[in-house]
Formats: sequence, structure tokens, C-alpha cells
Amino acid sequence: MKIKTFIKLFALIALLQGVSHAADDDHDHDHSAHADEPFYGHVGIRLHADHVNDAGEGEEEVNELYTHSHIELGSRIAEGLNIDTNLKIEGEAGGHSHGGVSRTHDGESRIFEDHPLIVESLTLTYSHEDFSAYLGKFNPKVGLDYHSFPGLWSYSMIEEYKIAERIGAGFKYGANLDDFGTHQLNISAFHVDTTFLSDSLLDQRGHTSKEDGGLGNTEDFDSYSISLGGKDFYSLDNNIAERLSYRFGYAHQEAGTAESDEERYSASIVYKENFSKGISKTFIIEYMNIEHYSGEEAHDRSYFTSSLGLKLYPWSFATTYTFVDNDAPEEPDENHDGKILQISIGYKVASDVEVNFGFKRADEENEVNERFGLGLKYSFEL
Repeated sequence: MKIKTFIKLFALIALLQGVSHAADDDHDHDHSAHADEPFYGHVGIRLHADHVNDAGEGEEEVNELYTHSHIELGSRIAEGLNIDTNLKIEGEAGGHSHGGVSRTHDGESRIFEDHPLIVESLTLTYSHEDFSAYLGKFNPKVGLDYHSFPGLWSYSMIEEYKIAERIGAGFKYGANLDDFGTHQLNISAFHVDTTFLSDSLLDQRGHTSKEDGGLGNTEDFDSYSISLGGKDFYSLDNNIAERLSYRFGYAHQEAGTAESDEERYSASIVYKENFSKGISKTFIIEYMNIEHYSGEEAHDRSYFTSSLGLKLYPWSFATTYTFVDNDAPEEPDENHDGKILQISIGYKVASDVEVNFGFKRADEENEVNERFGLGLKYSFEL
């Protein structure tokens, strides 16, 4: 255990030692803007130190130290042809199971436990003007990228319901409608990753095979997603329009060995206003409705998330509230609505380093959990 912890710390230190320049807070994880560069990359590091102040069970009131970090790399290998990957050290608080590793409480403090190193995406992309086609391993686009939400823990709730690590192919087509904004359509077909990339390093989660079953695990491209996003509107009479962006999404995941196919719909609106350099506000609303959640015939679930971020350099403030509506009359243990509130204050100690302090209260699965936490966020471009 100590050797694994040392390896994880060493990996983080190695990333921090990289020679780099500061990344913008609003880094776009779509690498199309770098398509003409021979090599490009982005590193995002989040370190969390949490204290669980109140929990449904006493053994869950512990201290936790974990990281949620990634490194994105890409290269142009020919004219219009690029290869991109996203490597992630997927650590989370106890009680969550992102990255395929279950994180449970045993009454002891947790220091960098259960941190698989995964290949979240690996794609080959061909681009020409406003059109691009891609294949490989990726996260199908439905709602907003979880990096879009401000705050210390806001990303974790959005990541809870994203569709991730699928094998397939897709295409994107963009259109510039002048004053009516720029828009992009993204369509993909996919299935669960059953290749060697489904396993992990450091903390192994095991190789996924078709025999494991589950939603979308068919090894056929019979699951699919469609999303449409837009921004850059212009109006002489209304400044609000210029500050808005949107995304609408739909996804179908084939049942496989699950009870039923899953269908999900989403609608997201972002309002961002820059008052001056270093002073801005961001307001986000996202609604995600999931029918037959995880392939369960009698379980529907929806998420409504609202998030507000204020920046007054070097200070920042963020709050996010998520309401989880569960409709599972045949499963009493899951037929409970959830309410998650997060509040945090941040301070930029350098252009690329931010320290946050926050409070989170989660009422999920009929249990209440409250925590205070410190966070360190460091990001840069390679």
C-alpha cells in the first residue's frame, strides 16, 4: 500500500515539474484549435484534502486525501489527421465509484487510496474545414463537459452521470451563422470498452469483457448519442444573447444483458459575463433526464443542476446545487430524491495555481454527508 501511495505521489510531482506556461481557466477540452500543431497537451491537477464532519454512520467521519487529475496529449501525424489521448488518475471521495473502482469507508482515513490510472480516451481524428470524423475510445457527448462547472467539487456530480469510456466512431459538423451564432452537431455510435484499455494501472479495476454484461456492453455500435451546441450570438439590442451558449443532447444505450435500453435527454444553458479583466460571472443550468437508469426497467432518474461562479481576481466564489429526482417504486432503497449543495471560495496564488476552501452537504440515498475541504488546482499547457 505504501509503495502504491509513493508511486501516485511521484507521478503527481513529475507532472508538476514539467516546463510549461499557464493554462487559461476556460481551457477548452476540444483540441480542434490545436489541429495544426505538431504536438500539444494540457495538464490539469486537482488535489483534495477533505474532512467528513457529519455522516450517517460514524465510520464514515474520516479524513480523505485524493487527487482527480488528467493529462491530455495530441499530435498531428499528417495533414488533417491527429491522434489525441486523455490519461486520468481517477481518485474520488469514499462512497463514489468513478473510474470503475468502488470506494468504501472502513473507519480509517484514506490517503491516495483507490486511484486507478486510466486511458479515458484515445482517438484518431480527421478534420477538414468545418467537418471532422473520429474513431477510437471517447466519452460520447450529451451534456456539458464537467470542467465547465465552477467550484471545488462541482465536477464530481456531473461526472456521476456522464457516459464515459466507449469504443466507437463519430463525426462533428460546425456552422457559422453570423449573428445567429456558431453551432456544432456531434453524432457518435459506440459500445462499452472491452479492449485492453478497459483495465487500469496503479489500482487495477480489471479487464471488461462482453461476458461481464451490462448496459451498452454489446460489442456492436448499437448505442448512439446526438448533441447540438452553440455560442457567439450577436445582437445590437440585447447584450444577453452575446453571453449565452447552449447544448441539447440525446443518447440511447442498448440494453445488452440489462433489463431495458436506457434513454437520456439533456438541455444546458450557460451565461457568462466578463465585466473587465479578472472580473466575471458564470451561471449554468443543466437538466439531464434518464429513463431506465443503468438499464433498470423500473428506475427513472433526472438531475437538475444550477451553478454560479463569481471571479474578482484573485478571489473567486462558487456554489452549485443539484437535485436528483429518483422514480423507482419497486426499489425502496433507491426511491429517494437527492439534494447536493456545494459552496467554495478560491484564491489565485499564481496565474496557474488556485487554492479553494469549501463546504459540501449531500443528502443521497436517504443518508446525509457533510464535509469541509481544501483544494489545490494547478493547470498548464505543454
